[in-house]
Amino acid sequence: MAWLKAIFIGLVLLIIVAISSFFIWLAPVGAGYTAKVMCSRIFVSGLSSERALDEDVLADNNALLSLITANIDLRHQTVSAHAFGFRTRIAVYRPNMGCTLTTPENAVSIQNSSPVLRPITPQPLMTAPLPSGVDRRQLSNILAAAMDEPTLKPSRRTRAIVILYKGQIVAERYANGITVNTPLTGWSMTKSAFSAILGRMRMTGMLPPLNYPVSINEWDTLPGDPRVKITYDELLQMRSGLEFDESYWNPLSDVVQMLFVAPSAAGLAVSKPLESPPGSEWHYSSGTSNVLSAAMRNLSRSIQQYQALPAELLFRPLGMNHAVVEADSDGYLVASSFMHATGREWAKLGQLYLQDGIWNGTRLLPEGWVAHATSPAPHAPNGMYGAHWWLKLPAEGQQSAETAAIPADAFFALGHDGQSLSVIPSKDLVIVRLGLTRKAKAFDLHKFVGGIAALFPEHEENADPQGEAQDSGNTNK
Repeated sequence: MAWLKAIFIGLVLLIIVAISSFFIWLAPVGAGYTAKVMCSRIFVSGLSSERALDEDVLADNNALLSLITANIDLRHQTVSAHAFGFRTRIAVYRPNMGCTLTTPENAVSIQNSSPVLRPITPQPLMTAPLPSGVDRRQLSNILAAAMDEPTLKPSRRTRAIVILYKGQIVAERYANGITVNTPLTGWSMTKSAFSAILGRMRMTGMLPPLNYPVSINEWDTLPGDPRVKITYDELLQMRSGLEFDESYWNPLSDVVQMLFVAPSAAGLAVSKPLESPPGSEWHYSSGTSNVLSAAMRNLSRSIQQYQALPAELLFRPLGMNHAVVEADSDGYLVASSFMHATGREWAKLGQLYLQDGIWNGTRLLPEGWVAHATSPAPHAPNGMYGAHWWLKLPAEGQQSAETAAIPADAFFALGHDGQSLSVIPSKDLVIVRLGLTRKAKAFDLHKFVGGIAALFPEHEENADPQGEAQDSGNTNK
């Protein structure tokens, strides 16, 4: 009987530990994730609350998220979430700033601090027929396959596809409930957008040369802090040497805590110590993008100017009137993950880089900025990463004719859940694919991009890049 008693006590202790762990560690992450994601999908993307919960939060996700209860306040435009009444987090929507995750105590103050930005005049893209020689049926088959589901249970969930050829829309597709005006999250594609914003800051004189050390208050005020030697370029190229755990499967990892628990994404990122000398190793880290965000704040005259940087420096000149970058509860822009834009607006970012930083005949990015962003960073494995842009698609283990058809000059902005922006200068192509794909085998990005690229002719040197004509409004080429 003694052994039965010992087993019973052991089981009770195990249950207590499991419950304690849930409320201490897992519940804050689950509540934060649920509140933030649902708020952004409902109030930024305009999805229904049912779809936001069933697809964006629960679909193919950790079963523990089903233990989180969400409450939507349409009047005040907030979403709160909790675990059995505990660990409540709330996400607050503000015009021009999207949703900010915070605590119930801080919700009102955040709601009352919405920045005022001048309206952005849209610049519609021109639509055009497919060029002669492109097999319309083959392209339609590729797009249909991308929109279809591989199994009876949805897992691919492609939401938007936009293809630009020579700066004009030649094909696009949208899922039910998604339109040309629906802003969709880019997750880590946000990093590439911030590459452009930093380039604009350099162009306007706000940013020093990339080989200069970044100015971070927490580092500058500590005598002998070795982190003061980290440069802008080392951060852009993911060579900062800062410790950072990018494990999305681990609720206690730096990236998960930074996005869904910590009051300040930038604050968590700049608090990390060095684990290797700056510039000596390559390590993909969402934290480095938010260190850059903190540096951008220090380079700005005021919090108002800082929070307006995306709109004034990037969205306005490109006519991206639906785009928004969300901030944390301390007011720092989450440069690693929280930009939303329509499929066409994401395509404009790619077209800006395809055109070497020139838009409507005006240079927006410094000469050499795009070349530097798309050159292999020192120590990056297989030369796969540049300066906040991917130069090769990760996990290229499965070779196929379509994969081999991806030209060597292609570069990419990539994000969680299958977001991708592919830029192929030698083909005059920009390809956007946005969705909610959490299973790796549900969508083959290599095959998708390679298959499309193989259909289009090589770049013509005398082609005149477009980016400013009128929009026909046709959404299904």
